[in-house]
Amino acid sequence: MSTASKMSHLDSMAYHLWTLVLFTWSDFKTTLIPVSVLGVGTAKVCPSSPVSNSVKAVFWLWSILFQFNINNQAWSPEEDAKNKPWRPIPAGRISLRNAKILRWISVVYCCVLSLYFRKAAPIPSLLFTCFVFAYNYLGWDRNGFMKIFMLAYGYPMMALGAVLVAECPGPATSLAEISDWKKYPELIAFSLVIATTVHAQDFQDVDGDREIGRNTVPMMFPILSRLVLLFLVPLWTAFIVVFSGPPMWLGAMYYGLSLVVGVRCVLYWSPKDDAWTNFVYSVSFS
Repeated sequence: MSTASKMSHLDSMAYHLWTLVLFTWSDFKTTLIPVSVLGVGTAKVCPSSPVSNSVKAVFWLWSILFQFNINNQAWSPEEDAKNKPWRPIPAGRISLRNAKILRWISVVYCCVLSLYFRKAAPIPSLLFTCFVFAYNYLGWDRNGFMKIFMLAYGYPMMALGAVLVAECPGPATSLAEISDWKKYPELIAFSLVIATTVHAQDFQDVDGDREIGRNTVPMMFPILSRLVLLFLVPLWTAFIVVFSGPPMWLGAMYYGLSLVVGVRCVLYWSPKDDAWTNFVYSVSFS
């Protein structure tokens, strides 16, 4: 094989790998990083291979996130054409037909990957797959309150999977053991935070959501939905800081970020400002 041919193959591989990354790119700072920090931080990371298991947990989380995004973006490409035209389908990097094929492959891939990493990991993987289909194909993302309910279930499920992958492999874990949420108080708190504040992510997409008929909380309550964040985000942050007991400087930093989120929600309303507020919001709970 000539050097030119090798370079062509490498360029093609890099192109397709970057296409896969672009499916999840907008969720790196809002989901992948915060949930990775929560999952790995909650887990009793295996002392014999802390770095390796942590990397596996992050990769597992990215794979699950890819499954969600490929399903979401293949189901409603018109939304991305309005809100995020750089994503693979509206940008023409992959056809809609191939994206629909890839979404089914992603389900099998995530199950196999989960089983490879840890015997217990397929349980949150399959439960998250149920969330993906309910969210996208039953239309539950179209109602603002149902969307919040689903996200309050989906986010902790991702974090739970990251916890299981980061921990040392052990005996097979039953569904009953994994369902014992008393073992994961951090994930319970995370679910409640999501349920009451995650609509902060919807402000930046109001125009596109309105165009496709989605009715989010910021559209139903444009003023009230911003005002509640001015109080709830600092309140939740104070609760987490008190009960987790971080160093004083770290607690003060997170509380300061929560105040920035609350104030920005009330004072800055443009889509660009809302995107930055969403970024700070994600950092404040990571």
